[in-house]
Amino acid sequence: MSNLWVSTSELGDYSDTEFSYDAVKAASYLLWVLSGRKYTGVTTVTERYVCTARANQFGAARNNTTARLVDGDVFNFPFSQFEFYDGVTSDGLSVSSRLRLRGRPVVKIHAIRDRKGQIIDPNRYYLVDHSTLQPVAGVPWLPCNVEVTYSYGVEPPTMGKTAARQLAIEFARMYAGEDCNLPQRVTSISRQGVSYTVLDPQDFLDELRTGIYGIDLFLKAANPDKARNRAKVFTPDVPRARRITPKDPKYGLSATDITIVRDGVGTMTTDLSTINASFLIDQTGWIPELIIYNYSGTKSKVLSVSSVNIDEDEETIQISVPYSEAFPILGFNDPGSWQLYASRPSLEDEEETETVDITSANLTITMATNIVQAFTIGT
Repeated sequence: MSNLWVSTSELGDYSDTEFSYDAVKAASYLLWVLSGRKYTGVTTVTERYVCTARANQFGAARNNTTARLVDGDVFNFPFSQFEFYDGVTSDGLSVSSRLRLRGRPVVKIHAIRDRKGQIIDPNRYYLVDHSTLQPVAGVPWLPCNVEVTYSYGVEPPTMGKTAARQLAIEFARMYAGEDCNLPQRVTSISRQGVSYTVLDPQDFLDELRTGIYGIDLFLKAANPDKARNRAKVFTPDVPRARRITPKDPKYGLSATDITIVRDGVGTMTTDLSTINASFLIDQTGWIPELIIYNYSGTKSKVLSVSSVNIDEDEETIQISVPYSEAFPILGFNDPGSWQLYASRPSLEDEEETETVDITSANLTITMATNIVQAFTIGT
């Protein structure tokens, strides 16, 4: 457990006390354990995955080789070539070409650097099962001598953070010698002039609870069966599916994003004023141009003029992106983007061209045949 569920700044009047940090650490650790060790928080690390000098296992001969599956065929590569991915083409299926990261579940891949320190193109790989880097077929790749920066873990839910904040405040009060709501082991009772002490058995500890209602409500919801660790299931009978984790959209979600259903056409209609493009009808000579890009921007294509339809009466613009045009650029794994330009001959020099960048948004392809596109726009 290395991540805090809340920060000291969230403790209100107790954020700057002597015991704030210790209280936050204690509350985070306690709730992590009592909730079944599910919510570890997100950690970002940089790890190096180095090829061992396996040639030394068989002597120093330069002719030692290792078998590799490439494009469906098996080839014997010298160990000197095995240490680098140069010239080795992935078939996208070979087990030896996968790289299983140590921290799981993986939330995001930030960057992968090769042995020369250069960042590997994100289009060469994708993340599957929240754990494994899988190369794309047909690209030079071998998971050897690479440095991976990624984030992994599970963030606690909002209710868990609220419970951690409440528990940390109670710990800070207890450490400072103030009255707190934490159950006490000893209770003093005075009746009819007679005082005596009662030892509370605190049976709630056996139930993995704290004795504070708001906190125990979260623990009951998060860990109703009082599990000590996260559950795991292993079965040899069911084939394991590979879950592909797409990269985050390049732009924030908006009403101008376009989703294309397989073999269909993705469309977006909006008022010209909402994208600051009213000049397309107020001024003459402007020709709109639509370009689509893959995630990293290494592939692009200018779509035909018919992909942009302007309704001058309604002052709206409709953008259409066919699946047949988008799939060769995007593929299924990662989102792309579309960008709308407008150009016309310069009013000062007809040999030159004026170009205006109007707007950009996300472009994605889905395998689903029935999909309802809905976005929540943040304020």
